[in-house]
Amino acid sequence: MNKKGPGSYSILGVFILAVILNHLFAYTGHYGYDDLHYAKLSADLLKGSFHVEDHFAYRLPVILLTSLFYLLFGISDFSSSLPALLITLCILLIVFNILREHGPGTTFIGLSLTTFSNWFLFYSDKLMPDIYVALTLIWALALLHRYKYKSNKNRPALFAFLFALALLLGFMAKGTIVLVLPLLAFLIITDIIRKRDLSFWGYSLLSGVVLLALYFSAIWIFTGSPLKRFEVITSNSYLNICSYDQQSLRILLKRIFTGFFALTIYQSMATSFIFIFAFLFQRKGLRYFRLDDSFSFFLVSAVILLLSSNFMSISLSSYSPMCLDPRHYLFLVPVAAIPASRILTAFLKTKQAGPQILTVLFCMTLISFFLRGDSFRTLYLPLTVLFGFHYVTGIKKQTRVLFIILFAIVLLLGPLDMVSYARQVQYRTQRETVKRQVLENYPEATVVTDEVQKRLLEYYNQFRDDPSRSFLSFKEVQADTSSGNKILLLLNRHTRYLSGMELNDLPFYARNISSGNRLVYEHKELGIKMFDMSNLIIPEETETAVLSTFNDFENPVPFWNQKESDISEQTSYAGTKANRLSEFSATFDYPLDSLVSAHPGDLLVQVRLFCFSEDQSSAKVIVSLENNSGSYVWEALEINRYLKAYSNWWPVSFEVPLSRTDMKTNSHLKVYLWNAEKQEVWIDNFGIRVYATPG
Repeated sequence: MNKKGPGSYSILGVFILAVILNHLFAYTGHYGYDDLHYAKLSADLLKGSFHVEDHFAYRLPVILLTSLFYLLFGISDFSSSLPALLITLCILLIVFNILREHGPGTTFIGLSLTTFSNWFLFYSDKLMPDIYVALTLIWALALLHRYKYKSNKNRPALFAFLFALALLLGFMAKGTIVLVLPLLAFLIITDIIRKRDLSFWGYSLLSGVVLLALYFSAIWIFTGSPLKRFEVITSNSYLNICSYDQQSLRILLKRIFTGFFALTIYQSMATSFIFIFAFLFQRKGLRYFRLDDSFSFFLVSAVILLLSSNFMSISLSSYSPMCLDPRHYLFLVPVAAIPASRILTAFLKTKQAGPQILTVLFCMTLISFFLRGDSFRTLYLPLTVLFGFHYVTGIKKQTRVLFIILFAIVLLLGPLDMVSYARQVQYRTQRETVKRQVLENYPEATVVTDEVQKRLLEYYNQFRDDPSRSFLSFKEVQADTSSGNKILLLLNRHTRYLSGMELNDLPFYARNISSGNRLVYEHKELGIKMFDMSNLIIPEETETAVLSTFNDFENPVPFWNQKESDISEQTSYAGTKANRLSEFSATFDYPLDSLVSAHPGDLLVQVRLFCFSEDQSSAKVIVSLENNSGSYVWEALEINRYLKAYSNWWPVSFEVPLSRTDMKTNSHLKVYLWNAEKQEVWIDNFGIRVYATPG
């Protein structure tokens, strides 16, 4: 086959088809937060509204391209997915153009490593900025690579301008592009030391300054401040699990020394780096850092970008590395696939670096066995077997094609799991079901649901301002919510999961549907139910509290058993004292008979408190009913998922309904925290209310 002939494009066509098929059969819809926020910003832009106080609005490549497709095709999943799909195909085209001169085998391997990387394929049709960053970075590196090794150093000004433009577009799409700075610094310093390509870097600096000046000037004209984007980012920032600068040193060290590398392994993003680092373990591996050829350029770029992704801070004011979410690191995939494919080809032909590759593969397989996820079963073990078989048997030249196909099939095992997951979710069926049952059947109604389903309903409704219809999340509901409209309660198992909610997090009226509320639709397979809510019970507003207690640990409180040795002034949410947990916290112990006599119906125990922990905690809030025979009702809630950032105070809530038929005489209601592993956990402002509820 001619390496650059028409036949080589059939290889690219295979992977383009794979991306399209993935969209058709593995599309799982929207996460419901960032992606649908971009959708709303894009729709609002078409209406002439630009949200200057929203930092997402400044990710202009995402907003502008999505707006364009909304203008052309209307607001739909097709329009939302098309920009990402086209960008993904552009990435594949760039990888293809770089590799095709090395033969069809290398090209096929490189495109396999790119396309069949789990999360790269997953985000290939998502309305998110990370795929934009991946494109702009690989485009910038491709331009620099072509100038340095393929152009005879002609037209440095043009290449430099396009290089600077690519990086600017990446910066406009998302600030993650700053992770390229250590690589740029290394490339520039290396070229200065070796006295080469200085004109290119000079033109790049000039182009970058001019383009940034134009960018900030445009922001100045439209907002009144050239630094408005950064001001808005600061004002919109919030404390979360990725705020490493505001958590303990232990959390930061875990992120740097184990967290990132564990992420790349169990999320199957380390595949290309297996071959890259195995190759570098050879003698004189450091010589490649001189960047004397095309292979060295991408090899070193991949290594430095990986290290930068782990160690570099994304904050100017403190040391805070990037959050551990695979989507932030999609740009690593195509960059690493290019040198990895050439290393793999050399291994197939001559067994080059064979012992090193098998050693690293074995280590990855062993590590993945102890990590969460299915990467051990679906990736590392099959690869180890495949490569071990080739190394031992010495597969002949004629069977290399079979090896490459088997390699691609192994890489496909992870994405095929995504297809299975998509079949369970049945997003398109969910979408049509909700649109028909809510938007078509009830043009005038107030729909109460979880946060993600609410956002999806607004999106399906084209973000129209419709006074006859409103969508509310659970936290927005009050007893007088309806304003005369019919109230519909929409419960969706999938969107509840996407909202980060468990059954306990649902409000009382959604967990305990009273007999006066009529079921109007149910899809058991999808876990979708809709009720006509004629009776909306919100205990805090509609019911009577038969018991209320509050312990701030400043002074003794009736019915609370606590050890004075566990009350300390070391830290507190409010006041000066808090309860440091040993195995058990202070315990609220109340005779149940007195509650039953005051209200013979059902009860709802509502627990509210604040928790503090420097690391993950297995501590649980316990609500129990006990008599002389022991506990006969015991409900537990782990606090860890409420701790959005460690070393900070966070509210925890727990509601437990108690049926009158379950209550026994001579019993006690007990509420406390159980810290079985005796971790460092603090609690404060511990409030308990018991409501009488309809039976």
